[in-house]
Amino acid sequence: MNRGRRLLMRKTRHHAFKNGLLAAVMAGCPFAVSQTPAPVIAPRQHSDIGCQKTGLPGSKQRMAEVAEQLRRNVNGKAVVRNQCKLQGQVVQVEESTEIAEISGCKMIFKTRKRTNSEDGLQDLEFTLYANLAELTTPASVEAQTFAQCKPTGGAVLKVVSRVEPGKKLVVTRRKTSPQTTGNKEADEREAKIARNDLSFFFTDSGAAKKAARALEQAVKLCGGKEWPDEDDLP
Repeated sequence: MNRGRRLLMRKTRHHAFKNGLLAAVMAGCPFAVSQTPAPVIAPRQHSDIGCQKTGLPGSKQRMAEVAEQLRRNVNGKAVVRNQCKLQGQVVQVEESTEIAEISGCKMIFKTRKRTNSEDGLQDLEFTLYANLAELTTPASVEAQTFAQCKPTGGAVLKVVSRVEPGKKLVVTRRKTSPQTTGNKEADEREAKIARNDLSFFFTDSGAAKKAARALEQAVKLCGGKEWPDEDDLP
């Protein structure tokens, strides 16, 4: 009798192991088998949504990691300087962008464009509110040229991701100067505009490519779609 019970228990454990193994394989989760008398499936960390039932970190943690990587690739590196000739004056223009806030797939980008001319310093501040789920892939790196400006720190490269058709990004533009103190005069110079892409500029090609890869990965994790073929556009 005891021998029959032992055989029955072994068969039960064997079938449980096979069923658990099949379920893990079908779910696409990587696993390791522990070397114990009763084999156990021990899932490893995996970023796929289908494996989140294990209680291990999933897409949210992965998104946080990619967003932080994008921040590191943009902040302090997305800076370009140009010398321009405007209305007979030689003007120095510096433009820099940083990611100011991250909340999941929603990010706030702040861009400052500082102009130094004979009339003094003047700043334009742009605050862009982006939902990465509304952006599209690929995120590309494009060389930029300006008729009246020449870069002073190397070629200007634009990293850009277009917004899906029918959507717009909201941008707040505020004109300031070193004498501005955030009073009523500054508030009256604020305006809202719409953009059809998210873009920022680099002079280092390696940094631009890293930022583009991180941006594209973040857009994909947030569910952003591929930019449609021209024939599919409305």
